[in-house]
Amino acid sequence: MQMLQPAHRFLFIIVFIACPFLASGQAVIALFFGDKISSDKVSVGLYFAGQSSYITNTDNSKNASGLAIGAYTDIKLKGNWMISNFMSFKSPKGLKEIPLNYEIIPNGVYSPDATIHRKLVYFEIVPLLRYKFTPSFSIAIGPQFGVRIGAKDFYIEDRDDGSTETVEYKTKDYMHRFDAGFATDIQYILKEGNGIHLNLRFCSGLTNIYKSNVPFTGVNQYFHFGVGIPIARNK
Repeated sequence: MQMLQPAHRFLFIIVFIACPFLASGQAVIALFFGDKISSDKVSVGLYFAGQSSYITNTDNSKNASGLAIGAYTDIKLKGNWMISNFMSFKSPKGLKEIPLNYEIIPNGVYSPDATIHRKLVYFEIVPLLRYKFTPSFSIAIGPQFGVRIGAKDFYIEDRDDGSTETVEYKTKDYMHRFDAGFATDIQYILKEGNGIHLNLRFCSGLTNIYKSNVPFTGVNQYFHFGVGIPIARNK
């Protein structure tokens, strides 16, 4: 693969650094100015999703759950096509009940009976090309880009007396900052395309989340069920 030139690398970094501000900015715009921005071609709204995530190549583990928070913008194109852009300023990912043979912290102090909860949080942008079969039902596909803002491992031991011991370690030195992949999305909109948005999405990363100092690889994956709340334009 051809290496990026210095100028291109700089532009790439600037775009990803800007992602968190764009994500939170879109949510603020949707909340306070959505009724003024919305038109026959453009609609905006807030977006919340229950998310079940996984990291590949991690046997005997369980999906981690969390709440994604952000906003969306829909832009109508010609015919039945449109662009749906989702920005999340809190997209939780990771895995829980990971066996200790997948530890990444050297010389950590924790119980030999503990399991690991690997918790990651990203700013995320998911621009999708959408095709509408009806005013309510559509499918979409597109890329996914993430900027990691949080990374921790929790070593959790459930004791016989019902108590729990938790040891926490920051893991940002073992995780890549950026994540990229693809997403597919099924959407149904209530009120014949004018109401609440209901989205079922699958997203899979294409890049290893671990740095070279980790002796194994893995990519982020998640399913989520999202609810989009449109900010109706003034009549």
